[in-house]
Formats: sequence, structure tokens, C-alpha cells
Amino acid sequence: MPLPSELQSAVNSLLNQPGATELQLRRALLERTRSGEGQVPDVLREFVEKIAARPWTVNDEDFARLRASGFSDDQLYELTLACALGAGLQRFEAGLRALGETP
Repeated sequence: MPLPSELQSAVNSLLNQPGATELQLRRALLERTRSGEGQVPDVLREFVEKIAARPWTVNDEDFARLRASGFSDDQLYELTLACALGAGLQRFEAGLRALGETP
């Protein structure tokens, strides 16, 4: 089953348009939270894993730590979107599998 058009449009925009972060990094983070695969820079690993598995635990300290590591607010916004979108897609696809539909 293809993604709903609005969701596919969001994925395409995030992964194919220039931004404050490298496209390759956004793609890697989305893939990591979607499938568990993909390389994640060490400085982002804990943040990415939190968004993938325990998004309710992300807090101001996480963002402060990443800002201190050199990330701007625009970069953090894009990286958070990539991680959250990947995690959402993982859950969407799991739901389709539970219904017996192929994602």
C-alpha cells in the first residue's frame, strides 16, 4: 500500500529539498528510526534512539547538549523531523502488517 499522498509529500520534501542539514544525514536518521538501519553520528545517537523508542523522554537538556555540540535550532528542527517521521512510518507500516496489508 502506498503512503497517503500528503505523507509522501512530507517525506519527499524532507528528504529531497535543501535545508540547514545535509540531505544524507536527514535520510540516515529517517532510515535509522524507520528500520533500525543506517549510520548515525555518535553525537546524535542518544537523541535518535530516544525519538525512535521513547519520544516522551526528549527534553530541553537533550537540545541544550546538541546546541553545545554545534547544532543550530534550524538543524535540530530538521533532524527532529527526520527522526520523528521515520518513527511514525515504522509504526504506520507495523499497523499495516498487523492488518495483513503490505506496506
